[in-house]
Amino acid sequence: MVGNGPGGVELAKNLSGTFDVTVVDREEVPHYSKPMLSLYIAGLVGRKKLFPYSIEWYERRGIELLLETEAKLIDRGRKVLMTNGGELPYDVLVLATGARAREPGVEGKEYLLTLRDLDDAEEVRRLVEENGELLVVGGGFMGLELAANLAKAGYRVKLIHRRDTFLGLDRELSSIIRKRLEESGVEFHLNVDLLRADSNGVATSGGYVKSRVKLCAIGITPNVGIARKSGVHVGRGVLIDEEFRTSARDVYAIGDCAEYNGTICGTARGAMGHARVLSDLLMGKENSYDFDFRSTVFKFGDLSMAIIGRTRGQGRWLDENVKVFAEGEWVVGAVVVGNSRKAFSLEAKIKDGVRTSDL
Repeated sequence: MVGNGPGGVELAKNLSGTFDVTVVDREEVPHYSKPMLSLYIAGLVGRKKLFPYSIEWYERRGIELLLETEAKLIDRGRKVLMTNGGELPYDVLVLATGARAREPGVEGKEYLLTLRDLDDAEEVRRLVEENGELLVVGGGFMGLELAANLAKAGYRVKLIHRRDTFLGLDRELSSIIRKRLEESGVEFHLNVDLLRADSNGVATSGGYVKSRVKLCAIGITPNVGIARKSGVHVGRGVLIDEEFRTSARDVYAIGDCAEYNGTICGTARGAMGHARVLSDLLMGKENSYDFDFRSTVFKFGDLSMAIIGRTRGQGRWLDENVKVFAEGEWVVGAVVVGNSRKAFSLEAKIKDGVRTSDL
């Protein structure tokens, strides 16, 4: 395995005991929870809470963990992974290299922080604590989580976003997110484009917004460098088929680095789903992953919300917490506000196939 994020560690955990598993990771520390980094920056959880698995856990599982090890090239003919620490032969190689933060193409981008790993989180936390404020550029999952958690912790928070809707949701659902975050203290600047940044703030198409600390969260760029250098086919991500196979024999890809039919999964939950299905396939069990069905659960401060399946078009409220979306008589998606148990139950029904009349 190249990569020790949510997909890599889940796959290693599932395959250990059946296969000899080696995890190659360029970081200095074992797996940590990237979805919790915003909570750590806000001071709502301690550093230890980020690490669910100790070095001893890997050892007990029989997983060889090679930290501070960078994968350089795949020798596909010899089936050898070349690293800065030497050559590693493989029977099966899985790329779980994740993604990096997308950088904006604007003047002054050096004044904009990004958040993708623990080192980034330490730097953002230090600056936020020193200055007491943060400006977030981008209204995706990460931007909203960071804004909500820092506002909850008492920091001054501003968020700029090029639309007035979030996460592909309609205006009604987006307004729920905005209202709850505004109640926590987040100041929104919507329908504006980022023009440039400097040490004191950012210029937007709607005016100048002041903040000494600024973080850009406008999406991700899959890490495909080793695949491209090794002659493995890539698009935006490493191209895979429905069984996570790349164009190279016995080389697979999962998580944020993988692209199936033009889609990047983009969530920790999706990467773990990839890993669970691939582990079954590698052990000779029948399983498949529904790349068309996307589902995620998140928490913005005190607001929890689940987005299940396809949520485009006109939806209708089942009750004050659940809005469902249908195609014909079949429910194809839903948004659940504040009730994760109901969300998981509804997700199972939608996957199995449920009519609107049966809800």
